[in-house]
Amino acid sequence: MVKKGQVHVSETILVLFVVVIILMMGVTIYFKFSVEKSKTLAEELSEEQATIMLAKAVGLEELSCEGLGCMDTSKFLPFKRVLGEDFGRYKRMFGRKRIVVKELYPIEDSVKEVECDVVKYIQMEYPENCGSWVIYDYNPENEPAAKVSTIVSLYYPEFDEYRVGRLEIEHYGDIRRWERDNQK
Repeated sequence: MVKKGQVHVSETILVLFVVVIILMMGVTIYFKFSVEKSKTLAEELSEEQATIMLAKAVGLEELSCEGLGCMDTSKFLPFKRVLGEDFGRYKRMFGRKRIVVKELYPIEDSVKEVECDVVKYIQMEYPENCGSWVIYDYNPENEPAAKVSTIVSLYYPEFDEYRVGRLEIEHYGDIRRWERDNQK
């Protein structure tokens, strides 16, 4: 009788051990799936926030044409200067992003990626000597970026001329980090 009791106790302990192992595996798998789901959701929210930022950047008074729905290229370089003086304000507004405006048409491929600066602006060849402007760039941890973009109309008031461009926003990290950075 004692041996049967010991066998039953051993079987019970073995069954409990197997059940506990199965429960631990289930909890671990559930946790991994929920972490992946939250990362995916964070990336989607970050992309939505960057898409909303596209609309804000096009309508930003510091960069846009007055009531014409375009971006004024003559305001890009002065904006970078203002950005340097009041970086905290724009950091709260834009967060961890890189905002670039690129001219698409009509421009030669050889100058499409050349960044416009004050030196290029004062040359006679302007605007044919450069084709992109980095409006804002803040990525302190050098993270890889996801990119959203939209087509915009670029206005050159010096020549009273419109051209086709693309506004690109590269966003880094996720929405939670952006919110945490903005609470500081």
